[in-house]
Amino acid sequence: MPCCDNINIMIRPKVRQFEYLVALDNQKSFSKAADICNVTQSTLSAGIKDLENVLGQQLVNRAGRSAVSLTAFGSEVASGALGVLNDIDSIVASAQKMKSPLSGILRLGVIPTIAPYYLPHILPNLQKSFPDLQLQLYESLSADIISQLNSRQLDAAIIAFPYEVEGMVMHDLFKEDFYLAAPNDRCFPDSISVKDVDSDDLLLLEDGHCLRDHALGACKLRPSGKRKAFSATSLSTLIQMVAHGYGTTLLPEMVTASVPSDIQLVPFSSPAPTRQIGMVWPSGSPLKRDLLCLLDAVRNIKI
Repeated sequence: MPCCDNINIMIRPKVRQFEYLVALDNQKSFSKAADICNVTQSTLSAGIKDLENVLGQQLVNRAGRSAVSLTAFGSEVASGALGVLNDIDSIVASAQKMKSPLSGILRLGVIPTIAPYYLPHILPNLQKSFPDLQLQLYESLSADIISQLNSRQLDAAIIAFPYEVEGMVMHDLFKEDFYLAAPNDRCFPDSISVKDVDSDDLLLLEDGHCLRDHALGACKLRPSGKRKAFSATSLSTLIQMVAHGYGTTLLPEMVTASVPSDIQLVPFSSPAPTRQIGMVWPSGSPLKRDLLCLLDAVRNIKI
């Protein structure tokens, strides 16, 4: 077996010892430094002596009867100790600040069919209500987001349901209707039934986007194999294809504000197809208080 007898264990100075030395450097007096540190002079003197023993170097010139001074190395240690104490104070201040709701860093995932249409409505209000919140946003597909939540790379996410989120806490935010988007030269009544949707003419997002499944499921449709297949990676691409007469598509309500004038939006008659928007986070998250606060804040923002 290897011998551990010769391993040197480093003994670190204590924060309090650094406080004593910095106070002495500032006050040039043991008695005044002790008052600043709210200890007796003997306690402060003993603490600095212990610091000297730990470092193996003299820090204070004790020979003179005038004002106390530090050795050259003592001044160097005092300067470094001041930096250490400032760093510690910053850490404590950050921790204290985080006791307020929604302070510090929070990593939020959002799927692409929500992020560009929903975030511009909620971010200004969140920034105004929680100025200490450092919201880091990540846009990705639902599968990737759930994987990042499970690995604790994300703290929470806004996604569309239904979606399998085993091991997650899920809260509903709102439902939104689907609209049929079609070129303006097509003739449609004021509203249509889901049975009137022509699956042969329907453009969809590519596999992997949950909106594809939600749109098909909400309208009880299956992708048709009768026409040339086309699938897009983004809703903006689908919208442009519809505008150029390539077909129709289904758009959730939050997207409709970005639709150009050469596309008509046809509502569905009741019961209209919908998708559910919600927020999820890992069960047992240590940020539960902040996440519930974020949930309430987002719910109260009108879009």
